[in-house]
Amino acid sequence: MQEQRAEQPRRKPSVVFEMPDLTASGQILSAAERDFFVANGFLVKRGLIGQEALTDAMDRVWAHLLDRVPIDQRSPWSLSRGDPETWLDPRWAPMPPVPKAGFYEGRQRIVHAGATVKLHDLGGARFVLALLPNNPRVRRVATALLGDLRPSSRTRGVYALFPTNRPTGTNGDEEARIVRALGPHTDQVCQQLNACAYLEDVPARSGGFTVYPGSHRIMFRAHRYAANWSPLPTFRAAMRQVVAEIEPLEIIGNAGDVIFWHGRTVHSAGAHLGSDIRWALFADFTHNRETLTDDEHRQAGLYEWFKDAKLFRNDLEAGEDMWQGWQLGG
Repeated sequence: MQEQRAEQPRRKPSVVFEMPDLTASGQILSAAERDFFVANGFLVKRGLIGQEALTDAMDRVWAHLLDRVPIDQRSPWSLSRGDPETWLDPRWAPMPPVPKAGFYEGRQRIVHAGATVKLHDLGGARFVLALLPNNPRVRRVATALLGDLRPSSRTRGVYALFPTNRPTGTNGDEEARIVRALGPHTDQVCQQLNACAYLEDVPARSGGFTVYPGSHRIMFRAHRYAANWSPLPTFRAAMRQVVAEIEPLEIIGNAGDVIFWHGRTVHSAGAHLGSDIRWALFADFTHNRETLTDDEHRQAGLYEWFKDAKLFRNDLEAGEDMWQGWQLGG
């Protein structure tokens, strides 16, 4: 399933963003954090995931990557966790064809192309589920935002963004590279609340998750339904408006930080001009309501096995109140 990318005749470069401290002692979600999420469509919660769990997870992720992601045997390149110089310009083997039937229909279990590796096959691993969607601290925040959550059975997996060799040049050249790197889009199927966890520190210009603040309000009105993928004829014009008018924010953060974003928020992987690998884990949260079966998703052309979010059997119409049914709306 292809993400819905904006036509981008006038894209803006992203600016580096660090979440201000809006927390309140003893509160899962402060009033200031609620207001920030409502206004901007995203929120960063610092240090929700503990360092011990992150260290164990990264040991497993690296072992999985080295064991399962094939290197191009025609290339002299090799990859070593302990040698950052080998992280530059990875040379993966060609990817197999996308499965056209069966459980993995529509997306490979592992995507390895250029600088990007998506370990979808790790999405349902017990340690990955414990790290993010079933982490009690994460789940309390998600519940405070959305309300009664559907049980989480998988994540989208671990996404790695490798560094690439960048030519030296003027500031204008760097700005152009940042613009070219951005791929603003929204996701399909059912999108209510999503989360991105940084598994290692993500400094400026190192592929940080990038959002278009306030775009959730514009894109919400470009759908028939509140959560289900249901674009109206105004969808593409709304995407063009977001890209032309909103300055994207590249979110920097530390290992264990979790970014929550409204499902209609336009977002992108960030420009990577650094030398480290950006490691992130992605998950989806939706209300605990009846959903379509896998076969019904296939019939609708919206089957995506690597996402936990499923189309609601009976979704709300997208009215004026975009927070209807959310805990925030209560």
